[in-house]
Amino acid sequence: MIPTIIQNMNVVIGSLIIGELIVRCFVKRDSYDHKDSLANFAIGIVNRIITTVAWSAVMLGAFTIAHNLSPFRIDTETYVWTWAIAVLMSDFSFYWYHRCGHEIRALWSIHCVHHNSEDYNLSTSVRLSWIESSIRWVYWLPLPLVGFGPLESLMAYMLVRWYQVLLHTEYVRTLGPLEWILSTPSHHRAHHGKNPQYIDKNYGGVLIIWDRLFGTFQAENEKVKYGTLTPVASYNVFKINFIELAHLIRDMKQAENWGDRVGYFLKPPGWAPEGATDAGFAGPQQQYGPFPDASWSKDGDMTATQAEKISA
Repeated sequence: MIPTIIQNMNVVIGSLIIGELIVRCFVKRDSYDHKDSLANFAIGIVNRIITTVAWSAVMLGAFTIAHNLSPFRIDTETYVWTWAIAVLMSDFSFYWYHRCGHEIRALWSIHCVHHNSEDYNLSTSVRLSWIESSIRWVYWLPLPLVGFGPLESLMAYMLVRWYQVLLHTEYVRTLGPLEWILSTPSHHRAHHGKNPQYIDKNYGGVLIIWDRLFGTFQAENEKVKYGTLTPVASYNVFKINFIELAHLIRDMKQAENWGDRVGYFLKPPGWAPEGATDAGFAGPQQQYGPFPDASWSKDGDMTATQAEKISA
Protein backbone atom coordinates (compact mmCIF):
# COMPACT_ATOMS: atom_id res chain seq x y z
CA MET A 1 0.00 0.00 0.00
CA ILE A 2 2.71 2.49 0.96
CA PRO A 3 4.66 2.08 -2.34
CA THR A 4 1.40 2.69 -4.25
CA ILE A 5 0.73 5.88 -2.27
CA ILE A 6 4.24 7.13 -3.03
CA GLN A 7 3.83 6.45 -6.77
CA ASN A 8 0.44 8.19 -6.87
CA MET A 9 1.77 11.20 -4.97
CA ASN A 10 4.55 11.64 -7.51
CA VAL A 11 1.85 11.99 -10.18
CA VAL A 12 -0.10 14.46 -8.03
CA ILE A 13 3.00 16.59 -7.42
CA GLY A 14 3.87 16.63 -11.11
CA SER A 15 0.32 17.70 -11.95
CA LEU A 16 0.42 20.52 -9.38
CA ILE A 17 3.68 21.84 -10.77
CA ILE A 18 2.41 21.83 -14.36
CA GLY A 19 -0.89 23.37 -13.23
CA GLU A 20 0.86 26.27 -11.51
CA LEU A 21 2.99 26.94 -14.58
CA ILE A 22 -0.14 27.00 -16.75
CA VAL A 23 -1.74 29.49 -14.36
CA ARG A 24 1.37 31.67 -14.47
CA CYS A 25 1.52 31.60 -18.26
CA PHE A 26 -2.11 31.92 -19.31
CA VAL A 27 -4.17 33.16 -16.35
CA LYS A 28 -1.99 35.37 -14.17
CA ARG A 29 0.35 36.08 -17.08
CA ASP A 30 3.25 36.39 -14.67
CA SER A 31 6.71 36.90 -16.05
CA TYR A 32 8.86 33.94 -15.15
CA ASP A 33 12.13 32.40 -16.25
CA HIS A 34 10.98 29.47 -18.40
CA LYS A 35 14.57 28.28 -18.85
CA ASP A 36 14.92 28.05 -15.09
CA SER A 37 11.70 26.04 -14.84
CA LEU A 38 12.90 23.68 -17.59
CA ALA A 39 16.16 23.22 -15.70
CA ASN A 40 14.15 22.44 -12.56
CA PHE A 41 12.13 19.81 -14.42
CA ALA A 42 15.25 18.23 -15.92
CA ILE A 43 17.01 18.13 -12.55
CA GLY A 44 13.86 16.80 -10.87
CA ILE A 45 13.32 14.01 -13.41
CA VAL A 46 16.91 12.79 -13.11
CA ASN A 47 16.72 13.07 -9.33
CA ARG A 48 13.53 10.99 -9.28
CA ILE A 49 15.05 8.30 -11.52
CA ILE A 50 18.25 8.05 -9.47
CA THR A 51 16.33 8.13 -6.19
CA THR A 52 13.90 5.44 -7.34
CA VAL A 53 16.61 3.17 -8.73
CA ALA A 54 19.30 3.62 -6.08
CA TRP A 55 18.83 5.95 -3.13
CA SER A 56 15.41 4.66 -2.05
CA ALA A 57 16.90 1.18 -1.84
CA VAL A 58 19.77 2.53 0.25
CA MET A 59 17.36 4.32 2.60
CA LEU A 60 15.01 1.34 2.89
CA GLY A 61 17.95 -1.00 3.42
CA ALA A 62 19.37 1.21 6.18
CA PHE A 63 15.95 1.43 7.82
CA THR A 64 15.59 -2.36 7.67
CA ILE A 65 18.98 -2.94 9.30
CA ALA A 66 18.27 -0.35 12.01
CA HIS A 67 14.83 -1.82 12.66
CA ASN A 68 16.24 -5.35 12.96
CA LEU A 69 18.84 -4.11 15.43
CA SER A 70 16.24 -2.34 17.55
CA PRO A 71 14.56 -4.22 20.43
CA PHE A 72 11.47 -2.02 20.07
CA ARG A 73 8.39 -2.45 17.90
CA ILE A 74 5.58 0.04 17.26
CA ASP A 75 2.34 -1.32 15.77
CA THR A 76 1.00 1.50 13.60
CA GLU A 77 -1.95 -0.61 12.42
CA THR A 78 -3.31 -1.28 15.91
CA TYR A 79 -2.35 2.11 17.31
CA VAL A 80 -3.06 4.51 14.46
CA TRP A 81 -2.24 7.51 16.66
CA THR A 82 1.42 6.45 16.59
CA TRP A 83 1.58 7.85 13.05
CA ALA A 84 1.45 11.30 14.62
CA ILE A 85 4.58 10.45 16.61
CA ALA A 86 6.28 9.14 13.46
CA VAL A 87 5.53 12.34 11.53
CA LEU A 88 6.62 14.50 14.48
CA MET A 89 9.93 12.62 14.68
CA SER A 90 10.34 12.86 10.92
CA ASP A 91 9.77 16.59 11.02
CA PHE A 92 12.32 17.01 13.82
CA SER A 93 14.80 14.99 11.76
CA PHE A 94 14.07 17.19 8.76
CA TYR A 95 14.85 20.34 10.75
CA TRP A 96 18.32 19.13 11.72
CA TYR A 97 19.09 17.62 8.32
CA HIS A 98 18.05 20.90 6.71
CA ARG A 99 19.99 23.04 9.17
CA CYS A 100 23.15 20.98 8.74
CA GLY A 101 22.67 21.29 4.98
CA HIS A 102 23.14 25.04 5.34
CA GLU A 103 25.73 25.22 8.11
CA ILE A 104 28.20 22.50 7.04
CA ARG A 105 29.91 23.31 3.77
CA ALA A 106 30.22 19.70 2.58
CA LEU A 107 26.45 19.33 2.90
CA TRP A 108 25.77 22.81 1.54
CA SER A 109 27.79 21.93 -1.56
CA ILE A 110 25.03 19.42 -2.31
CA HIS A 111 21.97 21.20 -0.91
CA CYS A 112 22.76 24.51 -2.67
CA VAL A 113 21.28 23.01 -5.86
CA HIS A 114 17.86 23.66 -4.34
CA HIS A 115 18.73 27.29 -3.56
CA ASN A 116 20.65 28.62 -6.54
CA SER A 117 17.54 29.41 -8.58
CA GLU A 118 16.52 33.08 -8.65
CA ASP A 119 12.91 32.17 -9.38
CA TYR A 120 10.42 30.58 -6.95
CA ASN A 121 7.51 28.35 -7.82
CA LEU A 122 6.38 24.76 -7.35
CA SER A 123 8.96 23.55 -9.87
CA THR A 124 11.67 24.79 -7.48
CA SER A 125 10.58 22.03 -5.09
CA VAL A 126 11.95 19.34 -7.42
CA ARG A 127 15.25 21.15 -8.04
CA LEU A 128 17.12 18.69 -5.82
CA SER A 129 20.69 17.45 -5.96
CA TRP A 130 21.20 14.12 -7.66
CA ILE A 131 23.33 12.85 -4.77
CA GLU A 132 21.70 14.45 -1.72
CA SER A 133 19.45 11.45 -1.06
CA SER A 134 22.52 9.25 -0.69
CA ILE A 135 23.21 10.78 2.73
CA ARG A 136 19.81 12.15 3.79
CA TRP A 137 18.62 8.82 5.24
CA VAL A 138 21.10 9.08 8.14
CA TYR A 139 18.98 11.75 9.82
CA TRP A 140 15.89 9.52 9.79
CA LEU A 141 17.49 6.47 11.44
CA PRO A 142 15.92 7.33 14.85
CA LEU A 143 12.52 6.27 13.47
CA PRO A 144 13.35 2.59 12.84
CA LEU A 145 15.55 2.55 15.93
CA VAL A 146 12.60 3.43 18.19
CA GLY A 147 10.46 0.74 16.59
CA PHE A 148 8.78 2.07 13.45
CA GLY A 149 8.96 -0.36 10.53
CA PRO A 150 11.10 0.43 7.48
CA LEU A 151 8.10 1.26 5.27
CA GLU A 152 6.44 3.29 8.03
CA SER A 153 9.69 5.24 8.52
CA LEU A 154 9.90 5.85 4.77
CA MET A 155 6.29 7.00 4.67
CA ALA A 156 6.81 9.42 7.58
CA TYR A 157 9.82 10.82 5.71
CA MET A 158 7.81 11.21 2.50
CA LEU A 159 4.90 12.95 4.25
CA VAL A 160 7.22 15.74 5.34
CA ARG A 161 8.78 15.96 1.88
CA TRP A 162 5.37 16.17 0.18
CA TYR A 163 4.26 18.94 2.51
CA GLN A 164 7.41 20.84 1.59
CA VAL A 165 6.43 20.85 -2.09
CA LEU A 166 3.34 22.94 -1.31
CA LEU A 167 5.45 25.67 0.30
CA HIS A 168 7.19 26.64 -2.94
CA THR A 169 4.66 29.17 -4.19
CA GLU A 170 4.08 32.91 -4.18
CA TYR A 171 0.31 32.59 -4.64
CA VAL A 172 -0.38 31.80 -0.97
CA ARG A 173 0.53 34.84 1.09
CA THR A 174 -0.14 34.08 4.78
CA LEU A 175 -2.23 31.58 6.73
CA GLY A 176 -3.19 33.71 9.72
CA PRO A 177 -2.75 32.06 13.15
CA LEU A 178 -1.34 28.92 11.51
CA GLU A 179 1.80 30.94 10.80
CA TRP A 180 2.73 30.46 14.48
CA ILE A 181 2.72 26.65 14.26
CA LEU A 182 3.12 25.47 10.69
CA SER A 183 5.84 26.05 8.17
CA THR A 184 4.02 28.06 5.52
CA PRO A 185 4.75 29.40 2.02
CA SER A 186 5.57 32.75 3.63
CA HIS A 187 8.13 31.18 5.99
CA HIS A 188 9.69 29.16 3.21
CA ARG A 189 9.91 32.09 0.81
CA ALA A 190 11.99 33.83 3.46
CA HIS A 191 14.11 30.68 3.79
CA HIS A 192 14.96 30.91 0.08
CA GLY A 193 15.87 34.58 0.34
CA LYS A 194 19.33 36.08 0.17
CA ASN A 195 18.23 39.23 1.98
CA PRO A 196 20.49 39.54 5.04
CA GLN A 197 17.74 38.87 7.58
CA TYR A 198 16.57 35.71 5.76
CA ILE A 199 19.91 33.94 5.52
CA ASP A 200 19.93 30.58 7.35
CA LYS A 201 16.40 30.91 8.72
CA ASN A 202 13.19 28.83 8.75
CA TYR A 203 14.47 25.28 8.36
CA GLY A 204 11.22 23.64 9.51
CA GLY A 205 9.50 21.06 7.34
CA VAL A 206 5.89 20.87 8.54
CA LEU A 207 6.20 22.73 11.84
CA ILE A 208 7.84 26.11 12.35
CA ILE A 209 8.00 25.56 16.10
CA TRP A 210 11.49 24.04 15.78
CA ASP A 211 12.78 27.34 14.38
CA ARG A 212 11.05 29.27 17.14
CA LEU A 213 12.58 26.94 19.75
CA PHE A 214 16.12 26.96 18.34
CA GLY A 215 16.38 30.61 17.34
CA THR A 216 16.28 30.26 13.56
CA PHE A 217 12.88 31.82 12.85
CA GLN A 218 12.42 34.90 10.69
CA ALA A 219 9.11 36.31 9.47
CA GLU A 220 8.77 37.44 5.86
CA ASN A 221 8.87 41.20 6.36
CA GLU A 222 10.16 42.48 3.02
CA LYS A 223 10.18 41.37 -0.61
CA VAL A 224 12.30 38.25 -0.97
CA LYS A 225 15.26 38.15 -3.33
CA TYR A 226 15.74 34.51 -4.23
CA GLY A 227 18.93 32.58 -4.86
CA THR A 228 22.46 32.48 -3.50
CA LEU A 229 24.55 35.59 -3.00
CA THR A 230 26.77 34.61 -5.90
CA PRO A 231 24.52 33.40 -8.73
CA VAL A 232 25.26 30.10 -10.42
CA ALA A 233 24.73 32.03 -13.68
CA SER A 234 23.86 28.97 -15.73
CA TYR A 235 20.99 26.74 -16.81
CA ASN A 236 23.36 23.82 -17.32
CA VAL A 237 22.00 21.09 -15.06
CA PHE A 238 25.47 19.61 -14.49
CA LYS A 239 26.92 22.96 -13.44
CA ILE A 240 23.93 23.61 -11.20
CA ASN A 241 24.46 20.23 -9.52
CA PHE A 242 28.21 20.16 -9.14
CA ILE A 243 29.70 23.68 -9.22
CA GLU A 244 29.93 24.07 -5.44
CA LEU A 245 31.12 20.50 -4.95
CA ALA A 246 33.89 21.20 -7.45
CA HIS A 247 34.84 24.37 -5.57
CA LEU A 248 34.90 22.50 -2.28
CA ILE A 249 37.25 19.88 -3.72
CA ARG A 250 39.43 22.64 -5.20
CA ASP A 251 39.70 24.46 -1.88
CA MET A 252 40.52 21.25 -0.02
CA LYS A 253 43.22 20.34 -2.56
CA GLN A 254 44.78 23.80 -2.28
CA ALA A 255 44.70 23.83 1.53
CA GLU A 256 48.13 23.81 3.17
CA ASN A 257 47.36 21.27 5.88
CA TRP A 258 44.78 18.67 6.95
CA GLY A 259 43.34 20.98 9.60
CA ASP A 260 42.36 23.47 6.92
CA ARG A 261 41.00 20.68 4.71
CA VAL A 262 38.75 19.52 7.53
CA GLY A 263 37.74 23.14 8.11
CA TYR A 264 36.69 23.59 4.50
CA PHE A 265 34.73 20.33 4.71
CA LEU A 266 32.93 20.74 8.02
CA LYS A 267 32.78 24.46 8.77
CA PRO A 268 30.09 26.81 7.39
CA PRO A 269 30.15 28.01 3.77
CA GLY A 270 32.42 31.02 3.45
CA TRP A 271 34.93 29.81 6.03
CA ALA A 272 38.57 30.03 5.04
CA PRO A 273 41.80 29.80 7.03
CA GLU A 274 43.40 33.05 8.03
CA GLY A 275 45.09 34.68 5.07
CA ALA A 276 43.12 32.78 2.42
CA THR A 277 41.32 34.94 -0.12
CA ASP A 278 38.87 32.47 -1.71
CA ALA A 279 36.38 30.08 -0.16
CA GLY A 280 34.66 28.79 -3.25
CA PHE A 281 31.15 29.43 -4.55
CA ALA A 282 29.19 31.71 -2.25
CA GLY A 283 26.44 30.09 -0.27
CA PRO A 284 23.75 32.02 1.60
CA GLN A 285 26.22 32.70 4.40
CA GLN A 286 28.99 34.04 2.19
CA GLN A 287 29.36 37.30 0.31
CA TYR A 288 32.03 38.57 -2.04
CA GLY A 289 32.80 42.22 -2.39
CA PRO A 290 33.37 44.98 -3.05
CA PHE A 291 32.97 44.81 -6.83
CA PRO A 292 34.57 47.29 -9.20
CA ASP A 293 31.76 46.86 -11.73
CA ALA A 294 28.66 48.88 -10.81
CA SER A 295 26.34 46.94 -13.13
CA TRP A 296 23.86 44.72 -11.29
CA SER A 297 21.21 42.18 -12.06
CA LYS A 298 17.50 42.91 -11.59
CA ASP A 299 17.68 41.88 -7.92
CA GLY A 300 20.66 44.03 -7.11
CA ASP A 301 23.19 41.20 -7.24
CA MET A 302 26.10 40.41 -9.47
CA THR A 303 25.59 40.02 -13.16
CA ALA A 304 26.23 36.63 -14.70
CA THR A 305 29.54 37.93 -16.07
CA GLN A 306 30.72 38.95 -12.63
CA ALA A 307 29.70 35.61 -11.18
CA GLU A 308 31.54 33.73 -13.93
CA LYS A 309 34.73 35.73 -13.25
CA ILE A 310 34.61 34.83 -9.57
CA SER A 311 33.62 31.18 -9.96
CA ALA A 312 36.08 30.49 -12.78
